[in-house]
Amino acid sequence: MSKRLLRMLTMQLHRMLAMVMIGVLGHISAAPLNGAVNHPLNGWYPCREFTFLNGVSSSGQGEDAECAIYTAPFCYPGICEVSEFAEPTADIFAKRIPATAGDTKTAHNVWLLQGGPGYSFTAIWSDMVELRTKLGGAVNVYTMDYRGTGRSTLFDCVAAQITTTGSTWGRAIDPSEVPTSAKDLRMKYGDLASFSTTSAATDISTFISSFRMVRALLSME
Repeated sequence: MSKRLLRMLTMQLHRMLAMVMIGVLGHISAAPLNGAVNHPLNGWYPCREFTFLNGVSSSGQGEDAECAIYTAPFCYPGICEVSEFAEPTADIFAKRIPATAGDTKTAHNVWLLQGGPGYSFTAIWSDMVELRTKLGGAVNVYTMDYRGTGRSTLFDCVAAQITTTGSTWGRAIDPSEVPTSAKDLRMKYGDLASFSTTSAATDISTFISSFRMVRALLSME
């Protein structure tokens, strides 16, 4: 499949999403190389394409996807400093749907990410399935929940109970609740730059480099 065709199809999907980052990765699969990976990957386990079905039975959905937890440093050098009471690592939830045409180990790897960061990838899962279909099943499609969202280490004011349904604005945060929430988060995590956009982007680049996935970015213009 030509790069020109890949570009055209990707641009079509880009119009459907508020913000998407797509990386077309090289031919090497995301398998650890002889134990050389510093940050382990717990996976890949068979899982269903659509994780949350709003109460609808999942019996009709096949286990065509694979899920994993990537253990990333809580703070990256130059971005933040780990406090003495924070966990040294963060869990990053990742999901992929393997190629159905050809060998998954030699297929291109495509990353499709939710806008933000600030949201989990659940809103774009159907777009992942559509992308693989439009590319003839010839690619492996990857995504992950940014740190702080979804099934990754969650950025949540648990002690202050700010985002509970019984709080002032439910799961949203009222401006008057910000000081309390900020204090709670600083007490739990210390340096909040650990949940910055830079930290989330570094999770992706570190994941790719840790598992020797050679990346070639596809222009979105």
